[in-house]
Amino acid sequence: MQLLGRPGTPQRDIDLEAMEANPLLGQPRRWLFQAKKSKMVGVDVAQYMQSVATVEKSETKATQIVLVVSGNITNNAQDLLSRQGIEVWDAAKLAELATPELLTEWFGAKLESVQPDSVTADKAAAFRTALYAMAPGQETWSAYQRLVSDILEFLFCPPLEPPRYEFFDADVRNRRDILFENPARDGFWGQVRSDYSAHYLVVDAKNYAEPIPKSAVLDIAHYLKPYGCGMFAVLVSRLGPDSGAAHATREQWIGGRKMIVHLTDRKLCDMLELRASSGDPQEVVRRQIADFRMSL
Repeated sequence: MQLLGRPGTPQRDIDLEAMEANPLLGQPRRWLFQAKKSKMVGVDVAQYMQSVATVEKSETKATQIVLVVSGNITNNAQDLLSRQGIEVWDAAKLAELATPELLTEWFGAKLESVQPDSVTADKAAAFRTALYAMAPGQETWSAYQRLVSDILEFLFCPPLEPPRYEFFDADVRNRRDILFENPARDGFWGQVRSDYSAHYLVVDAKNYAEPIPKSAVLDIAHYLKPYGCGMFAVLVSRLGPDSGAAHATREQWIGGRKMIVHLTDRKLCDMLELRASSGDPQEVVRRQIADFRMSL
């Protein structure tokens, strides 16, 4: 394979081009590599790569595009890239490709491969299986709530403290389904505590078979007070918000500085996969916040 470096342009943002002879195709085959240094690659990057693929393949069909990432990639992004025929080389793939000789040449010594913690990986897999197996609906709402709580504890404790369940405020009117105390002073959760007065993470889990309505957002918004738990909540549901709930989420932030993050089953699975591979599951929450605020 012959490597051909080339500078990127707005229309052709490719970091490296390589050519190989492929007798089955009857013509040289191009390999185009785009590298992204990010802890989490989401749908936005996948959509960008889709546009790159459209431009590049319109000129030469015998083109293989590869996205090289230093971190992890969400399931939604992976699905989109796969449908476009774009390969993903993540840290695990790069580790497979790196020979001992290559590691010695570039790093000066033979590096031992890092194996994920099998206990953690098995527990993450068990949570994913339980999530897929649980039916939505009223009959299993309590089991779903407890499962969500257990998953978030697995993902975020520490630095968050273990959860408290169905805690009522002083006048016994507002019930906060799940509360995680947030003592963090630095890192992501320290930033959340500082930016949103989030001394506690308020979580509600809705086991609806359909996208959740506006009322679910308004319910959890009632719990958010700067002099109480803080102004940050996570609303977990099977399919995410409907249009009314999405609009209410924006209104709560713009009008009251209440940050409500929506997590679906798919997002929970993304975080579990990150945890299993020694990644950072909080990056999914960070990206949700970033995507939300940049959309306003």
